[in-house]
Amino acid sequence: MHATAADRQTAQGFSLARIAGIDIRLDYSWFIILALLIWSLSAGYFPAYLPGESGWTYLAAGTLAALLFFASLLAHELAHSLVAMRAGIRISSITLFVFGGMARLSEDVADPKTEIRVAIAGPIASFLLAAGFWLLRGFSAGAGFAPGAAIFGYLAWINVVLAAFNLFPGFPLDGGRVLRAVLWWRTGDVVRATKWASDMGKGFAAALMILGVFEFALGNFLGGLWLLFIGMFLQNMAAQGYLQILLRRSLEGVRVEEVMIREPVTVPPQASLEEVAEEYFLHHGFRGFPVADDGRVLGVISIQQVIQVPREERSRRRAVDAMVPLSERMVIEPGAPLLDAVPRMNEAEAGRLIVIRNGTMEGMITKTGLVRFLELKQLLT
Repeated sequence: MHATAADRQTAQGFSLARIAGIDIRLDYSWFIILALLIWSLSAGYFPAYLPGESGWTYLAAGTLAALLFFASLLAHELAHSLVAMRAGIRISSITLFVFGGMARLSEDVADPKTEIRVAIAGPIASFLLAAGFWLLRGFSAGAGFAPGAAIFGYLAWINVVLAAFNLFPGFPLDGGRVLRAVLWWRTGDVVRATKWASDMGKGFAAALMILGVFEFALGNFLGGLWLLFIGMFLQNMAAQGYLQILLRRSLEGVRVEEVMIREPVTVPPQASLEEVAEEYFLHHGFRGFPVADDGRVLGVISIQQVIQVPREERSRRRAVDAMVPLSERMVIEPGAPLLDAVPRMNEAEAGRLIVIRNGTMEGMITKTGLVRFLELKQLLT
């Protein structure tokens, strides 16, 4: 799967490495599925295929197979990302999480042909990996190395399953993105194409959830619960994908200065966090403020930075100590398209942007202000 930067974000995690300039991240939920997969393989799959081996052999085989499976997921997402980068689309990160992996594109693809190339790259990579693992299985079997044959056989099978699952024609799966691209090419209307592909995706998600209920009723609690969770996740992603297209259409032609908070209240850098809480957050009712000294913006402080500090320490800590220092990615010009601000707000650590022209702050743009603007525009148009 892949998503634009303004799509639904996965939970917090940490950076693992950088490949081809792409930040590879592990979501904390990844460890849950890793542990479950190792347990399932070492306690069920490999004992069935390798009878008579020791428990340590099963554990080692399960751990190696699980890690190589996630490496396969990463390769699937890297394939999406590298094709997108060749088309001029920046990839901010790839995240491995409880439901698999997701490459985060900085923007939507510009045309149906690019959409197809980016979408189909992942399944092709998975099929190629499956073929490679199947060859390794044959070499291992020929050499009499049964554990290797079992591991590579599992990886060949799971990569075929991964590719086939992603090829289902329902958004946001890769097959759904291909379907959207074809409908987009035929109709010339990306919104209508996304709606149809999204509906297919929601139908597939509903089928998975119904199947999960049946599995649960038949006594397969873990498998049924897993299908339910995957179905709910895909249904939410399908709905979010359609809403994202509507969002982009609503923001076309709108500039940052039309939505920004003009002359925002600023916090002095030496104010204590106790003062910031009482005199700014509670008094003004906003969730974040620029920290400025003599008109020069130093950073942004949000309510999250304050509540992370124990109450008894807030009188001793200063705003400058808790703020997120101003960086280039937190700054935008007033004449910039509002569409450019959406992904940058998602990527900015403080979740808000400072609007600066010629070194002077003219305003601030927040997610709350953006939502309010969209609500009013929907009511008035």
